[in-house]
Amino acid sequence: MAALPISVPHEPPNEIKALVDKALDGFNRKDSVLYNSCFGGDVVILDGMAPYRWTGPNAQGRWFADAEKWAHDLDVAEEIITYDRIVRADVVDTHAYVVLSAKLSFTLMGQKASRLGILTFTLAKQGDEWKIESQAWGRSN
Repeated sequence: MAALPISVPHEPPNEIKALVDKALDGFNRKDSVLYNSCFGGDVVILDGMAPYRWTGPNAQGRWFADAEKWAHDLDVAEEIITYDRIVRADVVDTHAYVVLSAKLSFTLMGQKASRLGILTFTLAKQGDEWKIESQAWGRSN
């Protein structure tokens, strides 16, 4: 059996990186309009809170609202997602895949805390513009 080539991670094109940064900025500022503007029409969101999966038109908006309710109910505040590096980025024609080594920092009942994880996006070019089609958070601690 022949060995498969190993893909080397690389930086995505600037327009894709800018869109991912814009989505994270919208999340970090709790600006649902900015956040939602980064997504296409048919979206999948995976996250570590029930119901764990949101799909279809405006899935990101429903997830955003559920995340705000979850944070309120558990007394979570000051949620900020940062990333230290892009683990992998592939672009093939009008589709892209971006994986970030990320950290979610927050305050829980007045105490500072953080969780490390992987934040993965898929994107598609719609006309002249890239849009996020999916977002998945996987916690690593």
